[in-house]
Amino acid sequence: MKKIYTGKFHVSCPERRAVATWRFCSCRKFWLVIIPVFFILAPSFVFSQKLQLSYSYFNLTRNSGGGTTEPGDTLEIHALALVTATIKDFYYIDSIPTGTQYVSGSMKLMTNEGIIFSQGGPFTDASNDDRGVYKSAVPAIRINLGTGYSKAVTGANFGITTGGGTVNPGDIPKFYGNTLFIVAYKLVVTGSYGDTLRPTGTFYFDSTGSGTDKSYHFSYPGIKITQNMGLCNNYLGATFSAESSFSSGTTQNRSTGAIVPGYTKVNIGANAPQDNYYSIVDNTSADGTTNNAGPYQPTANSHRVFGGYWDIIGDHTGAANTATGNPPVAPGASGGYMLVVNAAFTTGEAYRDTIKNVCPNTYYEFSAWVRNICGVCGIDSNSHATYTPGVLPNLAYTINNIDYYTTGNITHDTIWEKHGFIYKTGPSESQFIITIKNNAAGGGGNDWVLDDINLTTCYPNLVNSPKDTATSCAGAPILLSDTVKSYFDNYTNYCWERSVDGVNWLSTGNCSTKTPVLVNGEYVYNVDTSFTPVAADSGTFYRLKVATTNTNLTNANCSVANSQRIFLKVFNVNCTTLNAQLTSFTGTIANSRADLFWTSSNEGSLKEYEVEKSSDGLHFTRIGTVDATRNPGGADYSFADADPGGTVQYYRLALLNDEGNIAYSRIIALYNRDVAFGVTATNPFNSELKMNVFLPSEGTVVIKLYDIFGRPVSRKEIQLEEGNSTVTLDDVSRLNPGMYLLRTEFNHMIVQNKLFKVNN
Repeated sequence: MKKIYTGKFHVSCPERRAVATWRFCSCRKFWLVIIPVFFILAPSFVFSQKLQLSYSYFNLTRNSGGGTTEPGDTLEIHALALVTATIKDFYYIDSIPTGTQYVSGSMKLMTNEGIIFSQGGPFTDASNDDRGVYKSAVPAIRINLGTGYSKAVTGANFGITTGGGTVNPGDIPKFYGNTLFIVAYKLVVTGSYGDTLRPTGTFYFDSTGSGTDKSYHFSYPGIKITQNMGLCNNYLGATFSAESSFSSGTTQNRSTGAIVPGYTKVNIGANAPQDNYYSIVDNTSADGTTNNAGPYQPTANSHRVFGGYWDIIGDHTGAANTATGNPPVAPGASGGYMLVVNAAFTTGEAYRDTIKNVCPNTYYEFSAWVRNICGVCGIDSNSHATYTPGVLPNLAYTINNIDYYTTGNITHDTIWEKHGFIYKTGPSESQFIITIKNNAAGGGGNDWVLDDINLTTCYPNLVNSPKDTATSCAGAPILLSDTVKSYFDNYTNYCWERSVDGVNWLSTGNCSTKTPVLVNGEYVYNVDTSFTPVAADSGTFYRLKVATTNTNLTNANCSVANSQRIFLKVFNVNCTTLNAQLTSFTGTIANSRADLFWTSSNEGSLKEYEVEKSSDGLHFTRIGTVDATRNPGGADYSFADADPGGTVQYYRLALLNDEGNIAYSRIIALYNRDVAFGVTATNPFNSELKMNVFLPSEGTVVIKLYDIFGRPVSRKEIQLEEGNSTVTLDDVSRLNPGMYLLRTEFNHMIVQNKLFKVNN
């Protein structure tokens, strides 16, 4: 919020510095920052204190709730000019970038709050009828700025170096004695996933009255077209080079700063931080008070920053209610810190960090919690207070300076919002740069706080069979199995490992790759390992480890071994006399009946086979016996289970001889496709979400709907009959358009569906 200013604007910039491939002019005398670091400044351009210029965009399709840029989205390009001294022959040219299509008739001039002012358009694309023209042959747009401009620009003389008008400080739209406006037009994204859009634009002007044109060229680093994949259901932390939650302390203002490029740190106070400044605090009041009364009800709360404007809140870390966050802490009390930003007029970076020790070919979730803290900071085109939110924060998240996600407009609804996206690292990428930057201009709003910046790994679930203990006799084959379930399809490399102490693990040599199959919204595959243990193997442990590449399998930070380890018990006493062996054990389920088949050899003194069944692969119950034939050459056997139960059942055989000695077969898992729990849902949905639920038996179904950030947005628990039922979630009309995850649970079976919400 821009409230109290004294003195005069004065900026000098005697030097240029290079950052990567971008040049910028950085000087912070008083409170003006000239060039955001992510723009390219033409080498011939000589900057003065007369202008501030910046270049950004809004993703209008994702303006409510945020998202990635996808094919078909509508972007609005914003080229901002803040004029602090008379500028003549002022005009703007912008090329339509590859991968986009210009939206006819979308050229306009507007305030930093998005309001079209007098003489601001919108303009036609035709030549010589107003200040704007579109030339399809280039393709590009041109808008002549200021008063006294010429309408003579046509397709034939599109690049003429005259025709621009004059802008004096204080012309409408007024901005605290100066003039601030935005040149805007719209594009539809026509490129494909993986493409990078690179908009460019140039301001031309005469700043000295000599008649010699100068230019200021923007070349946007890039906007990646990428599919919005939501956020991770499972996650594992990664390493930040700086910080994520800004720590905690007993003073209102933290003494140390953060990586906030182009901004200057100050302590929060009655009139601070001003535009282009930031603070790190545990309480956003002017003096440490915790009373958030106001604003202006019935009188201004002088404890608020700027005499009544900013909300008084606490940080977000560890809050019991993630939407409301923590209450502000009293002076001297310990509280968590948060980053408070009063946005600069020009758009640009507001946070930067280097993420280290990441794994190649791995999906990461980058997210942060943001809150708009001013609901009364707006001003009109005459710089008069409107006591509305004004400029709404609109942030872009970038990786290596390429935009991957925009938050959309962050409204003032007194809650924290989590915004984020998923990024996949390259084949050899081990670190990358994350930035958060303002898409919206400062002035008359755009005051926000940031906390809990998180980078997490999307990792798979591993489910062992048996879950904790495997039992066998020495010399009898044993089979271990693991089911790998992942949100993504790239955890294809696996390796079975063995440990004598449960801490230190070595490969068994059973390592390979497998292709997962999409099942109920998750990528799934099963891997087995079989071996013949000896008595000395008793007490050892086994587990499965997976990774996205073979190299990552050998890196503890890049592999996943989160399955429960299997403890091996090998019996030698009373087992050595059991000479019977199984050469095969298989089964099928069809027409709601499980048929088991096995073949033996050298049965000797074998008495019978006990057939055991389990729903979890751990706890088994005897369901029948089959007498052994005691054929010295072996025999073939079968057993029918008329009640195979739910979707999956586990079976094993216990082999008993005349002396009561026991040996166990391997465990097999059979899937009952005939009575599988199934859910189909309307996709996409709008004002209501209808689904068809098939149950193999009567029971309770729990339905949960999650947004792309993993937050539950709807829940329903309902008793249903056996067979098909129709269920409706009728509280979804309030939800923003976008992707959602429907999770339906019945008798410990879970079905997940990815759905899309569209406008009502």
